[in-house]
Amino acid sequence: MDTPDVPARMQSPSTERRRALRGLAACALLGGLGACAERGPLRLGFIGGISGRVADLGIGGRNGAQLAVDDINVAGGLGGRSVELLIRDDEQDDAKARTRLAELIDAGVAFVVGPMTSSVAVALVPLATQRGVPLISPTVTTHELSGHADAFFRIVPDAPSSARHQADALLARGLRRLVTVADLNNRAFAESWCQAAAARFRQQSATVALELGYRSAPGVRFTELAQKIVAAQGTVVLFAANASDSAVLCQQVRRLDERPAFACSAWAGTEQFPQMGGRAVEGTLMAQYFDRLSTATPYLQFVERYRKRFGEDPGFPAVNAYDALNLGLEGLRRHGSDTLVASLAQPRSHTCLQRAIELDAHGDARAPMFLTEVRDGRYVAARA
Repeated sequence: MDTPDVPARMQSPSTERRRALRGLAACALLGGLGACAERGPLRLGFIGGISGRVADLGIGGRNGAQLAVDDINVAGGLGGRSVELLIRDDEQDDAKARTRLAELIDAGVAFVVGPMTSSVAVALVPLATQRGVPLISPTVTTHELSGHADAFFRIVPDAPSSARHQADALLARGLRRLVTVADLNNRAFAESWCQAAAARFRQQSATVALELGYRSAPGVRFTELAQKIVAAQGTVVLFAANASDSAVLCQQVRRLDERPAFACSAWAGTEQFPQMGGRAVEGTLMAQYFDRLSTATPYLQFVERYRKRFGEDPGFPAVNAYDALNLGLEGLRRHGSDTLVASLAQPRSHTCLQRAIELDAHGDARAPMFLTEVRDGRYVAARA
């Protein structure tokens, strides 16, 4: 506990450090950001899985957030202050994620971009809400976080609405016998997506032949999973899993049966999926949270800067993380006497790289979802 009546020279280093960190946070969350310039850069956080089986999401998100910081610093910073991004790897582990979020908060970040998966978000939102530091996720869509007054915000629509959209497209193609495959390591997302798609099939008097769950881990027996999928004799298999697992499962199923069509949730929609899947994933209907064919000038300029900075094209994690960080900066610019959480919770439209999104009072987004398919090893607009 701090002791204000004790002279500064007698206070412990840990006490002084806590006060300094609170001072940094207070500067970041006051309207007069320039007044605190002497205290150093404005600190922002990023948290996501940048190692392990979901690293494509986390690395893309980290890169997009870093490019947003680079851009704001080139433009002179925020209120005369440079911006610094502190990065933490949550390792897709709830306990480690809570520890690393606490580290970011204790370091005085104004807000955190991330996490990148729904299961980690469910674990982190209580801590972020308790500490009053916003989480702004580029990719989290679970319905478990919808409609709550908390410190969680996102720039993508929730999983059920997107899954229904994708299910309607599958039904329109005459695919009426569904198999779903969900990675339960990210249960909050995967079950949201698969259950909504299955419900849509049943509403249309179509068949849900199998709802299969597994846990992604080294040594998972993909061949056995593929055998169960093929035995259900679905006309379409919908995967709610990471890009790597989805690609391998498509390959294993295709070795056993050439007939079923494939579809994937937005989770798998990174560049890794067609690269790993090869010919087996041709024709896969992929949900996407950004428009790969966008000709919007800000987006094309972002793509050019991203290629120059990271040597590759950006995927949806990078695009959305860039937008998420700028949404947080917008909140800092205008929050005035409100807390940043209260400022972000004011319903309004936000202009992003490609399109506008609308946030409601609970931080839930109304934004478009796009359907693509894999053709010749790349994503193209899905046929009608």
